[in-house]
Formats: sequence, structure tokens, C-alpha cells
Amino acid sequence: MDISQIRRLIDLMAQAPIAELEIEENGRRIRLAKGGGKTGVSPVATAPAPVEAKTPVASPAPSPVTTAPKAAETLITAPSYGVFHLAPSPDAPPYVTVGQKVEAGQQVGLLEAMKVFNPVRATAAGMVEEILVAAGTEVDMGTPLFRLV
Repeated sequence: MDISQIRRLIDLMAQAPIAELEIEENGRRIRLAKGGGKTGVSPVATAPAPVEAKTPVASPAPSPVTTAPKAAETLITAPSYGVFHLAPSPDAPPYVTVGQKVEAGQQVGLLEAMKVFNPVRATAAGMVEEILVAAGTEVDMGTPLFRLV
């Protein structure tokens, strides 16, 4: 499975009502999960011999690496996977700039996946305090893109 097929699966999964997808092909397995699940490609290995545990050990839950909004802040996150763009074309002005007021539903950027451009819209009204991702950066669904106050 090549990267274009994986990206196509990611795009399809983002629009489908499924939470997880796992595929095995040519000795490699890929697992895609929505909502904080880990994604990745890993080779299939034989299971190690079972080992008896004398005392169960609880492992701490992994803490997600996200930028948490402050009390009166709103984060605009990526609605799907893609390459983030701040402007409709390289020579056009950006949709928004730091300090600019935006309305809920206003287009603030674009996500490009497989030559398809999807708008990124503000989820609330506010002022753009910070642009968290540089133009041209690949982002996953849920990646914080803007901070509004």
C-alpha cells in the first residue's frame, strides 16, 4: 500500500461514520482510528512467548499533546487530514491575520488532500490571537490551527 492509497483511506474515513479501520497487506498492517487513536504502519511480528505477571502493574494513561484553550479562548481545529493553506493561492492575501475579528462559519483557511481543497471555517466568533500552524504544513484531523479570543 503506498502513501496515496493511505491518504485516500484517511479522507474516506474522515467522512465515514466509522471510528476505526485496520488493513493487513503484504505482511504490513495499518490501523486508522478517529478521536485520539494512534495511527501508524507497523510490520507484523510473531507473538512473544507468554510471561506470567506476578503483580499487575497499572500504566499511567498517556496524556494527549494538545494546546488547551484558556478560559475565554476557542481553538479552531483541522476538520480532516490535509496540507494547511492560509490563502486561496500563493499570491493571494491570507483569509485571516492575527488580530482580525472573525464570525462563526467564516472561512479562515483551506485543507488540501489529494488535490481537493476543503474550507476550514471558524467554529465561533472572536479575534484571531494566534495562527498555530504554518502554511504548507501537513496536519491531522483535530490539529489546532488557530486560537481565538
